[in-house]
Amino acid sequence: MISVYILCGGPSSEHDIALRSALNISKNLNKDKYDLKLCYIDKKGKFSPIFDNFDPDDEFSLVKDIKEGKTKSIANFLKTISEEDLDNTIVIPCVHGTYGEDGTIQGFLDGAGLAYIGNGLLSSAICMDKVTTNDIFEKNDLLQAKYLYARKEDLGEDFADKCIREIGLPLIVKPSANGSSVGVSRVSSKEELIPACKNALQYDKKALVEELIEGQELEFAVVGTKDLKLSKAAAYTTDHDLLDYDAKYFSKTTKECLPYDLPEDKLRDAQDFVSACYKACGCEGFARVDIFYGKDGRFYVNEINTFPGFTPSSFFARLLMEEYGISFAEVLDMLIDDGLARYRND
Repeated sequence: MISVYILCGGPSSEHDIALRSALNISKNLNKDKYDLKLCYIDKKGKFSPIFDNFDPDDEFSLVKDIKEGKTKSIANFLKTISEEDLDNTIVIPCVHGTYGEDGTIQGFLDGAGLAYIGNGLLSSAICMDKVTTNDIFEKNDLLQAKYLYARKEDLGEDFADKCIREIGLPLIVKPSANGSSVGVSRVSSKEELIPACKNALQYDKKALVEELIEGQELEFAVVGTKDLKLSKAAAYTTDHDLLDYDAKYFSKTTKECLPYDLPEDKLRDAQDFVSACYKACGCEGFARVDIFYGKDGRFYVNEINTFPGFTPSSFFARLLMEEYGISFAEVLDMLIDDGLARYRND
């Protein structure tokens, strides 16, 4: 039997979403194939003792009081997992945002010689930092919004004027490295720009300023490294000015389209574009690639999420279930098989 360790929580603004994802994975994992074990990571980065009991209706049952210090708690985790047959042990690093998707947890697992699902250190770090990702898209001639960025010391009239001159209004302002649309603002005037950048800088060291692409944002699930499996598109429609955190997770007027209706030729073009974006960033394992279908009929890459949500409402697994006629448990099988195969072939 394969041992599966789910790491959940973590010290990011997406801590609670990570718990929701972890609970959904834990409930759906095939217990006939896997020996499930969980480890909660608190908001200070401390690891709980391993446990396997939880309330399937309450993600906060995964939260544990950790009395050990950070170093000791991590050492205890490594000691426990080191006693496993590591060729038949895999980690699901269910930690969204900073620490979980920026390469930190992946580097830790690589250093410990542990198999895990999803992207490695480099592709995780690249895709977490949207400025870096945009630079790579630009280098690979992949169509995207015009963009500029600023650190705290760069903010001022000159930067605001440059954004208006080179990009134009309206603008989207977001933290360069954060997820779940936290810290994102739509800016319609020069006066709103600097406050929006300061808001974004609460979540990262760089504020990214982008052209507003008029059109529909689409999400695609991608699995694999060389021979990719791609889903159809999914989308949210909302009456909010933008699909921010509240619109995505709490608004009752936000509606989902799964799958989103695209003409067959446009779907093929979109999937080719998504595949090129995924490969340009060196992605492996799986990811969710978000693009815009502009009113001009062209596709623009938005971002790549290297560990997308696994909550019951999240699109990633549901897209694969829809595309291949499989269960959520079988999606997890697919990701675990991929992670173990890459580990064993390294």
